[in-house]
Amino acid sequence: MNTTKLLAFSLALLLGASAATAADSKIYTGTFFDEKNSYYGPDCEKDGSQSTGAYYTGDYTSPFKTILGKTDKDIQDKMDELWNHYFGGQNDKTVYYEDRDGGYIVDINNNDIRSEGMSYGMMIAVQTNHKDEFKKLWNWAKSHLWHDPARGGNGYFSWQANRDGSTRDQGNAPDGEIYFMMSLLFAAHRWDDEGYMKDAQTILKACWKGNGGSLYSERDFIATFQPTDGNNTWGDASYSLPAFVDLFSRWSDTNKDKWQKATKATRDHIYNSANPKSGLCSDYSNFDGTPHYAFSDNSTKYAFDAIRCPMNYGMDSYLFGVDMQRQTKIAKVITDFFEKDNYQHGHFNWDGTNGYGAFTIGQAGANAVATYALLEENDYKDLVKKVLQKAWDSKPIVGSQRYYDGLVHYLAMLHLTGNFKIWKPKPQVEKKTITANEYNGVKYEKDTTFHAFESCKLYELTVKPEPQKDTTVKDTTVKDTSSAIHTTMRISSLVKVRATNHSVVIENAPAGARFAVTDLNGRVLATSKINSATQEIRIDNKGVMLVVVGDRAYKVMK
Repeated sequence: MNTTKLLAFSLALLLGASAATAADSKIYTGTFFDEKNSYYGPDCEKDGSQSTGAYYTGDYTSPFKTILGKTDKDIQDKMDELWNHYFGGQNDKTVYYEDRDGGYIVDINNNDIRSEGMSYGMMIAVQTNHKDEFKKLWNWAKSHLWHDPARGGNGYFSWQANRDGSTRDQGNAPDGEIYFMMSLLFAAHRWDDEGYMKDAQTILKACWKGNGGSLYSERDFIATFQPTDGNNTWGDASYSLPAFVDLFSRWSDTNKDKWQKATKATRDHIYNSANPKSGLCSDYSNFDGTPHYAFSDNSTKYAFDAIRCPMNYGMDSYLFGVDMQRQTKIAKVITDFFEKDNYQHGHFNWDGTNGYGAFTIGQAGANAVATYALLEENDYKDLVKKVLQKAWDSKPIVGSQRYYDGLVHYLAMLHLTGNFKIWKPKPQVEKKTITANEYNGVKYEKDTTFHAFESCKLYELTVKPEPQKDTTVKDTTVKDTSSAIHTTMRISSLVKVRATNHSVVIENAPAGARFAVTDLNGRVLATSKINSATQEIRIDNKGVMLVVVGDRAYKVMK
């Protein structure tokens, strides 16, 4: 859009005219590769659309930085502390051990190895770039837990083994398979490893067998408690990991249609499993989300498995952001519930009654991840800060109980520190040079090269500033309406416009400047003057909108 048309359009909007025009697509710039050139940056859907999550934006900014004021050094020190504690080999701290077959994670209290812990260890290793430990964990899991289809197995993993590698229970627990598949896909992309990709695709294919042996219900498309008769008609809400299933639907070579159905069903299940009064899930659940009794009274309570549910939908809210209304709703309920309980108890009935046991660091971490869904909720700012502080202040566990709560807290801290990333296939990068003094709201005084994601393409962009021109105004007489706006309403490039769940926010605009918000049909949704450095305009409409501030137009999506 040229300057003359932009200025005329701005005036038309401010005067209430019903005209519409196109605005530039959202542009993302930043660091989207690690030191080995592995990619975690922005992406689009096939139709060019985007949502607000990190999958689309490449933005993994930590709320510990933006809300608690922690520095990069603070965060790295915290990450080093956790790795050295749980993987450092100290007898009263570590859960990671090695033998001739590789590495394994021990449930210290039960003195066994579980597919859950092995897959957690692999996820931690790939996200923290510990390539050797990842390889050792996977070698051990393949040797002692995996029923490899190439050797006549069903593609699943024994959920429990002894420390000598012998099997204690050949049945599987789907949270293990889900984390194994996700960590292998990330490792294949991050470390460019075809072997990990092949293994991931083998497990993904094995999940759908067209019968009751499928990991996910062939009717309801929700993860079963176990793909065996009597256990495949109900599930476990903490096995519902919508962000992971969404990625399976994109990256699996097989059964894409089923993974797509499972993505929706999984988001529905985690939402339906949250009690409307307490926000709590039960350890075991029917496919409609209600508690399911099996094996013990804990099955219908918020006891052990269920503490992971807030982490599951919290990560989905910041990684994808496509189900924010529902996830914000249940995040509010569970956050309010634990605040009212004063963080005294760790176990409850599904409705929140009869609290018992102590609140743990695993719960502190998982609940904090749920606050990703509350970051735009002004009424929750103080409470979100309190919950984040509890997760940050939690100390790694020493002693026999360090396995489960310790690793759940560790996973949560990866999310909360911005160290849990969606490692993607390497994209094509085009080189592009533009001559301009400003790009995407940033001014440049010398040649600068960086990555930019624009119109769903990734560029290695070089910005070359234009030679300085004489900007002396010799005639201030207003020649026409466009010049009037150009002269009196020129807006700084520091102005930022963004959308939240319920509002459009204009930052850094000068007081008194006129603004207008319209839909793409030119219908004016709001218009007024700027009266604060952060102007929040309540807008209930959803979709793409144009925001005009003075002589600048912006495109945002709610």
